Amino acid sequence: MNAKRALGVVGVLLALMLALTGCVKLNMSVKVNNEKSVDYEVVYAIQKSVLGDKSFDEFMESNGTGSQGMDIPDGATVVDYEDEKYKGKRITAANLDPAKLAESSSSESPFELKRDGDFYVISMGGVTGGESGDASSSAMAKSMFDEASVTFTFPGKVVEANGATVDGNKATFDMLSVKDTVVQAKAEANAGIPLWIIWILVAVLVIAAALVLLFVLLRKRSSQQQPGLAGAAPYGQPGYAAQPGYQAQQDNPVQPGQEGYQSQPQPPAQRPQEDWAGQGYTPG
Repeated sequence: MNAKRALGVVGVLLALMLALTGCVKLNMSVKVNNEKSVDYEVVYAIQKSVLGDKSFDEFMESNGTGSQGMDIPDGATVVDYEDEKYKGKRITAANLDPAKLAESSSSESPFELKRDGDFYVISMGGVTGGESGDASSSAMAKSMFDEASVTFTFPGKVVEANGATVDGNKATFDMLSVKDTVVQAKAEANAGIPLWIIWILVAVLVIAAALVLLFVLLRKRSSQQQPGLAGAAPYGQPGYAAQPGYQAQQDNPVQPGQEGYQSQPQPPAQRPQEDWAGQGYTPG
């Protein structure tokens, strides 16, 4: 349902029943995909206490209008809406041409979406009928609403939205408190890099830095262990240090089986016989 057609319905209700004062809910949201496509949603509802036993459609018809008085864009879906306090209709349309919203609007300042360089700009008249030049009429129209808001969602960050509550790429207008007859919001056309991708890139860089540091430390440690082995020469080559006692063994080689052999002590030489005669021996 287009917000301006919804305003027409509200106008009929206003003319027929002043009892509706403060009983109507109208919330609109427009999400910009690009300059030729938007996702559109409107919730239009009346307090259950006012509806009584009637449905929303029955109540509208009994008071001179009905759902046919509300513009529904081609391809939109219409479903019943109900919460704890209200009953009504929810109308949604995906990938809607913004021009269709403008064509079906009864406002003096219809919905408009345009591309301005690297920005999107949306402008639209008040959905509550508060754009009337007559202050008393505007006040009366607004008095019918208990709740009325418009939210614009852009691909990029909102940079300008006077009178709106801005949250990143969203601008929400409370149409009951907005004093301007036309609301406008400007936002970046490009979304930029999502924050979660930035965090992933940071994590990858940290891990890569840690791996590089580990590789450098291991390589340094390995190079410190190499000099002791690299300085040793093979056996028999220049620079080979002989072990103590090795030279002596070469000068006096020990035959197999004789390791540790020491010469045995010789018996003392026999003394010459001084007196052969005394032994019965006569030298010849």
